[in-house]
Amino acid sequence: MSTVVDPAAPAAAAAPAKLRPSRSSLRAALRWGLLGLALVIIAQYVADAPGIAASSTWGSALRLTVPIAVVAIGGLYSERAGVINVGLEGMMIGGTWAAGLFGWFWGPWAALGGGIVGGLVFGLLMALLCIEMGINQLVVGVAINVIAAALARFLSDIVFNGVDGGTIARSPRIDGSLPSISIPFLSGGLGTPDWMAGLEGSGIPVLSQIGGIVGGLTRDVSLAAIIGLLLIPLTAYILWRTPFGLRWRAAGEQPAALQALGGRVHRTRWIAVLTGSAMAGFAGGYLALISSGYVENQTAGRGFIGLATLIFGNWMPSGVFLGSALFGFSDAVGLGRPETFRALVFILAIVFVVIGLVRMWRGRRLSRSGLAFGTADRSGLASSSGLASSDVGVVAGAALAARKAFRSGIAPLALGVALVLVFLFVPLPAELPTAAPYLVTLAVLVVAGTTMRPPAALGALFPRKNKR
Repeated sequence: MSTVVDPAAPAAAAAPAKLRPSRSSLRAALRWGLLGLALVIIAQYVADAPGIAASSTWGSALRLTVPIAVVAIGGLYSERAGVINVGLEGMMIGGTWAAGLFGWFWGPWAALGGGIVGGLVFGLLMALLCIEMGINQLVVGVAINVIAAALARFLSDIVFNGVDGGTIARSPRIDGSLPSISIPFLSGGLGTPDWMAGLEGSGIPVLSQIGGIVGGLTRDVSLAAIIGLLLIPLTAYILWRTPFGLRWRAAGEQPAALQALGGRVHRTRWIAVLTGSAMAGFAGGYLALISSGYVENQTAGRGFIGLATLIFGNWMPSGVFLGSALFGFSDAVGLGRPETFRALVFILAIVFVVIGLVRMWRGRRLSRSGLAFGTADRSGLASSSGLASSDVGVVAGAALAARKAFRSGIAPLALGVALVLVFLFVPLPAELPTAAPYLVTLAVLVVAGTTMRPPAALGALFPRKNKR
């Protein structure tokens, strides 16, 4: 199989040509990073919200990004192989409960392992029902979410209720924690000076914001968070640089071609679903470590946010990371003061307005380049310009693409203008920041555009034996 051409060739445009970033992409990342920093600094002063650049906010953002990113990567493994995984929330719940149980007995490392076990239980159920029995994958995913929540409460009543420190809604406390790491000379690691804390406390414009952001991202980072973040580049390597990753993606793009070339579609999908459920369980175990135990409803819909992140990220590891970082940051902002949330509203308003204007400008540019004559009568166009009928079809398709690009900018522009008006004239309730990650999820899905492309065979049942 290592010498076989990728059966998922139609999706080549959606796959990275190489994993190592080019110089142009690094320059683009630096440019956008500096623009993002400038926007945060402007938002801090416009909204009078020093918390938007505080190290506490960015440290919380990193901690809250990890479970969303890991559960989304779990969904990526499953859906890249062709199995829709709507049950990520239930798998996370199973992971939190099992992590509370294992951590209670054997400590924090066992809690992470227990989280993986708890996710795998529901992964086995999904694989059996969806892959072997052919039951609708959406129905199974919804059922797993419902069953996991009910089962966790039922088992808590049996195992935790009445135990010292345990109730029907939480497990006894997990003693201990995983090691935390700080970067030397940046955030005080290995006994070195904490330069970022000094910059943050200096009050110097720009430097204090840089100190808060960098310090929050590099100070006291849990080893579990580092492991979770490393899963993202590891996933990119496995899926796009290994023979098994080739089969994995082929199972979600062209399963018939994979089988014709000697691959095993069902075995690949089984491994994908189990791997994804283990990731979701790991994310649940991570949440249990943050709370020092299992707490009912502690996932708070993060499995659904992870699913939205997967869609927003276009089923790509890099997109998943960017989306989860956005949602983790909005979640951290929801823990702060109301003016911090107002700063987030300002940032989103500017970003959405820029996205809308750029998309509309691209549509106009296509029109001005002479590719937008598709609205004219085809026969008249062909007779007046001497174009062949196939050329007329190309021109008409280009015109349609130009109109589509222009219209895709209307939604983000309208939403951005609405957020500007909210920021300027609407007093926001003090309770609203707690809903920040859910509001951001809805907003991002609205403006995500039409360039998203799921795997071609996503959700399609593949029989073990083809009927003749």
